Amino acid sequence: MGLRGPSLSAAVLLATALVACQRTSAPPPRGPAPPHEAEPPAAVFALEGKPFCFAGANNYYLIYKPRPVVDAVLEAAAALELGVVRTWGFLDRGSLDGSVPDVDGEGHKEGVYFQYWDPAAGAPRYNDGPDGLERLDYAIVKAASLGLKLIVVLTNNWRDFGGIDQYVTWYGLSHHHEFFTDQRTRSAYRAWIEHVLTRTNSLSGVAYRDDPTIFAWELANEPRCRSYGRFDAHEGWSTRTLTDWAREMAAHVKAVDPNHLVAVGDEGFLDGGGQHWSFKANDGVDHAALLALPEVDFGTFHMYPEDWRVGPEWAEAWIDAHLALARRARKPTLLEEYGVKVRRDQAGNVSEGLAEREQSYRAWNERLLRGGGAGSLFWMLADREGDGLYPDYDRFTIYRGRETSELLRGVARRFRQAAPACLRAAPEAPISPFVSVLRPP
Repeated sequence: MGLRGPSLSAAVLLATALVACQRTSAPPPRGPAPPHEAEPPAAVFALEGKPFCFAGANNYYLIYKPRPVVDAVLEAAAALELGVVRTWGFLDRGSLDGSVPDVDGEGHKEGVYFQYWDPAAGAPRYNDGPDGLERLDYAIVKAASLGLKLIVVLTNNWRDFGGIDQYVTWYGLSHHHEFFTDQRTRSAYRAWIEHVLTRTNSLSGVAYRDDPTIFAWELANEPRCRSYGRFDAHEGWSTRTLTDWAREMAAHVKAVDPNHLVAVGDEGFLDGGGQHWSFKANDGVDHAALLALPEVDFGTFHMYPEDWRVGPEWAEAWIDAHLALARRARKPTLLEEYGVKVRRDQAGNVSEGLAEREQSYRAWNERLLRGGGAGSLFWMLADREGDGLYPDYDRFTIYRGRETSELLRGVARRFRQAAPACLRAAPEAPISPFVSVLRPP
C-alpha cells in the first residue's frame, strides 16, 4: 500500500504517505457474469501436486513487533482460513552516526532495522541479529507452524521503512527513478536480494531459498518512477525504466533461488483501455509489459476505488482487464491489495462505511473468482497488541472476530473450494512443497 494516485492534492498525498506505513460468511449474490467466466483458466498456482486457490491478507509489522503480536496476527490469519500473508522483507535506514539521513523518521521501527549505510565502507551493511533479520526468521517459522505461506517483498516504492528513496539517499542521487538505472543502486539491491535469499534462518536452520513457507518473492511494493516526494522528476524515465529493471532483478532472483516464484509487486497500471489515469501507464508502470517478462511468474494488481476516485463500473473493468491479461500471458494473477475505508467509534466499533465495505468485498471477490482468478489478499489484517488491538491507522484494518472478518473467512472457503480456476485446472501437478505455476496443456 502507498499513495493512491496523481489526482490527489499535495496535502492528501502527504497525509496518505504518513498513514501508509502504519495500513457474514454467506456466499455473495450472483450478479452479471464476468466476460471470462465461461473460458478455461490460463494458469493457476499449484501446491503439493494440486491446484492452489486461496484468500489472504497483508501485514507490514510482522518484521518488527514483539513475538506475541506477530503470533496474534498469524494465528488470526489461520483462524480466518487464509492461505497466504504478504509482508515486508526490508527495513532500511541511513547511517548509524547520522551522517547519512534516514528517509523514514528515525530510520528504525521500535529499534529494528535490516539495512544501514556504512560511511567508512561507502556501502550498505546488514543487521542479521535480534534487532534485525532474526525478526523475519521468527515470522517465517511461526507461519510455517500454522501452515501459512508468505509473500515477501524486497523493497518499497514509498519512504515507509526506507525503500527506494533510502537507496537514492545512500548514493547521493537526485531522483527517485535513478534507483532503477544507476549502477550503484542496482548493484546494492542485487546484493540485498542475494543476502536475504541465501540467509539461513537462525531458528529453523533452513536457508530462505530452500524454505517452502515462502510463497514468492516480490521485487518491490508498488514500484513506480515517482514517489510523490522531493526526489520526483517528471522526465528522464519511461515505461522501459521499470520494465528493464524488473527483467534484470527477476532474473537475478531466479539465479539465486530457483525454488520460488517471482512477481514484480506492481499495482497493475495499464497502458490503454480506459480514460482513468490507471489506464495510462501511470508513473511509468506498464503492467502488461511487466507480466510478459519471462522471468516473472505471476501478476499482481491493487484496487482502492475510494482513494483512486472511481466507481463500481471501473472496479469491474479493472478486475476483468487483469484477468484477460493473465490469460494472454498464461500466468496466474493476484488481486493482492484491496480495501474500502471505514470510521470507528471510541470503542473501536465500525460506525460508518461498513455496508459499502462488505458490499464491495463480496462483489469484487466474486467477480474475481468467477472470472478465473486464483486469489486475493485484503489490506490489511491486524490483531492484539498489549491490552488492546493494533490501531486502525489507515481505516482499512480487519480484526479477527470483528466486522467483515466472517465475510472474509467465507471468501477464503469459496476460493479454496469453488474457484473455477482450480476446479477446471489439470487435476495433478508435480508434487512439491514449493508453490509453482500450473498451466493448461
